[in-house]
Amino acid sequence: MRVVNRTAISLVGEAPFIEWTRGNDADANKGTLTVARARPYGTVILLPEFELEEDIQEWIEDNVSWLFEFQLASWTDDEATWPADRDLKMFREWFRVDIHSVVIDAGDDDIEGEEL
Repeated sequence: MRVVNRTAISLVGEAPFIEWTRGNDADANKGTLTVARARPYGTVILLPEFELEEDIQEWIEDNVSWLFEFQLASWTDDEATWPADRDLKMFREWFRVDIHSVVIDAGDDDIEGEEL
């Protein structure tokens, strides 16, 4: 195990996001997703190592469009179903953001990734 020099944020859908997914669910389990069931399916994003919470909040504010669109695209790539006004206020209503100042890599192998 090793501590990674990153800060992490996790995004979990709140009730408005869950309601939106229900209306745009092509899955066989249509309408069965709840906030409680969505929690294990959140997104974790590694950020540069930040010392101050206000720097993390500033990063979120600067990247809110990308964060919102990434979460919507993870559900459906049909942009016609996405809400039109995706501002910071709406993002904060739709998603809970948790900040993690300590990031530990418990894997034994190298981290691999792909460019977005």
